[in-house]
Amino acid sequence: MKNIKFISLFLMVFLFIGGLSMALMQEKNEEARKKYDQAKKMIYDKEWKKAIESLKYVMEHLEKSEFLDDSLYWMAYSLNKHSVSLENLENQLETQKQALEHLNQLIEGFSESSWVDDAKLLRIEIAQGLVQKGLSAYRKYINGSVEGVKNVTVILPEQELKLVALDALLNIEEEKAFPILIKMIKEEQDPKLREKAVFVLSQSDHPEAVPVMVELATKDKDEKVQELAIFYIGERGDEEALEPLLHIYSTTAKPKIKEHVIFSISQIGSKKAMDKLFEIAKNDQDKEKRKKAVFWISQMEDEESADRLLKLYDSEKDQELKEDMIFALSQTGSKKAMDKLFEIAKNDQDKEKRKKAVFWISQMEDEESADRLLKLYDSEKDQELKEDMIFALSQTGSKKALDKLFEIAKNDKNKSARDKAIFWIGQEDSEESFNFLSELYGKTENIEIKKKIIFSLSQQMEGKLGPRAVRKLIAIAKTEKNFDLKKEIIFWLGQSKSEEAAKYLKQIIDKKQ
Repeated sequence: MKNIKFISLFLMVFLFIGGLSMALMQEKNEEARKKYDQAKKMIYDKEWKKAIESLKYVMEHLEKSEFLDDSLYWMAYSLNKHSVSLENLENQLETQKQALEHLNQLIEGFSESSWVDDAKLLRIEIAQGLVQKGLSAYRKYINGSVEGVKNVTVILPEQELKLVALDALLNIEEEKAFPILIKMIKEEQDPKLREKAVFVLSQSDHPEAVPVMVELATKDKDEKVQELAIFYIGERGDEEALEPLLHIYSTTAKPKIKEHVIFSISQIGSKKAMDKLFEIAKNDQDKEKRKKAVFWISQMEDEESADRLLKLYDSEKDQELKEDMIFALSQTGSKKAMDKLFEIAKNDQDKEKRKKAVFWISQMEDEESADRLLKLYDSEKDQELKEDMIFALSQTGSKKALDKLFEIAKNDKNKSARDKAIFWIGQEDSEESFNFLSELYGKTENIEIKKKIIFSLSQQMEGKLGPRAVRKLIAIAKTEKNFDLKKEIIFWLGQSKSEEAAKYLKQIIDKKQ
């Protein structure tokens, strides 16, 4: 009997929140993608501290995101880079240790991730620096003797020393060191050592450095070496690097290599490089390449790029690509691009594109975007789109948008719209939302609305208003006459970690019949 009651309760809760769960998951994925893309842009701009904050958000708030393993790697990478700028040695060491913790989490928790090899390489690099600063405990990551870490490909210390010496020698006697380095890259069997050698090559100003990297990018047997060579060519950021990249793009048949070339072209920033990106975005036969080009164009944040994206959008026939361009337009920061998003959100014949535009407008977090969303909501006839706009309003951070949610929750004749407004008000961890929900509960007689309010208040138990939300639910439970509502409250109180909630639940258990 106990199991039957539990199943019934579970089904009740499932039915209550099930309708929202899929939409919420999709919205969180969109949010994860936005934060991750922002972080990558900051990394490429070497804004390490900002990148760390964005990646921290992905890992803390979107723990089931498809970008989690990527985020762990780039968090470690950014922490390591950020540590260099810290003046205090103790802070440097602590930041590098944090970077190692993220790499260990990636290596041990995401063994199938494509980032594992990169993480192992970076871990060795960071550990080496720590050992050189006197922290010998981190030698375990270099010599492979650590217990519990399996299948780690390591570079022997004497090989590592040889490579470090070559790097140093390049700065002293380049003509003597360069042929030795090239021989190591071509003949060394250890892939990790070859990858490090390619990095050393990328730092060289030798006239043959770029031609050798082009050869590696097009002919090397190791795809990772090919990718690194392409990346380092782009890092040079000059017109001399562009021609080899264009040659690689036109001659390689490997899709992954082409994607790396697209990124490297975007890093050069010249008009000729931008022209090539637009050509790929408009005409390439491979849709994925077109998507990549569109994304990197959007990161230029200049009016010319925005103007070209607008032309691309208007001429494009593929609906999937147009949806990607909607995201791209939202990233440009251009007023003309914003006007286009509102036009799409209001008038486009394709509902999915309208939804995408509404979502990305909501991420602008400015008053103008909030005002336009409010007008869109009031003029919209399609109920499904109106409900998407309710979520969008909740994301703007605008007081006017929050007041609109209060109005919908209180007065809207559509039950689903009211339910969604109450749900998103509950996600707003603020004094205003708490007070509104508390007042609405006392004024409504509708049992279903009360259930939604109970759930929304339960969500606030996890935030800064947690103790007040717990006390409010306890107060409602003590005076509520409806037995089903009492059960709802008791269930959600049981999900909290509040001592006050536990004390109240114990009182119910101990109460004499």
